[in-house]
Amino acid sequence: MKLIALILVLMVSTASACRRTSIQQTGQPTLSPEQALTLRQTVMTYLECEECEQGELEAVVKLGQTAVPTLSATLRDGPSQASRELLRRQLSDTYRRLKEYEKTHPEAKVSQSEEEYVKTYLDNYIALYQVRAATALGSIGGPEAKRALEEASNKPLRDDVKATIKHSLENIK
Repeated sequence: MKLIALILVLMVSTASACRRTSIQQTGQPTLSPEQALTLRQTVMTYLECEECEQGELEAVVKLGQTAVPTLSATLRDGPSQASRELLRRQLSDTYRRLKEYEKTHPEAKVSQSEEEYVKTYLDNYIALYQVRAATALGSIGGPEAKRALEEASNKPLRDDVKATIKHSLENIK
């Protein structure tokens, strides 16, 4: 029992030390769970909006520098692997339904293989996240946002993403 208590104390103190070190290294303030949830929801609403006519970008810009790490990671990595896998499955399912529809409607021929179809739309999804992240970083501004944009500008990204990064860098606040 004493060994378990000792292990728990060590785990808690190690986690606490790692958290303090992380804050000291990044210079980012610690967000409460409620603030972190609001940040995530606001950023995700913007990244996933259809027409983005409800002030989604403006809401992210209001978050200011607290949104920069999330947006920087999104620009660098795109959507999460879980989101990509979910979309990949949806696209495969849609492709199969299109092929079934094609059997009774030959004029609605699907010209791509399933692999090509999924890759095309998945690549578009990733690029959309990156474009929106670059746009938001440019609108928020500041040295960290600029650094994320500059780092991304040196990565092998799609032309539309690179163009947005370039525009954001030219117009950064």
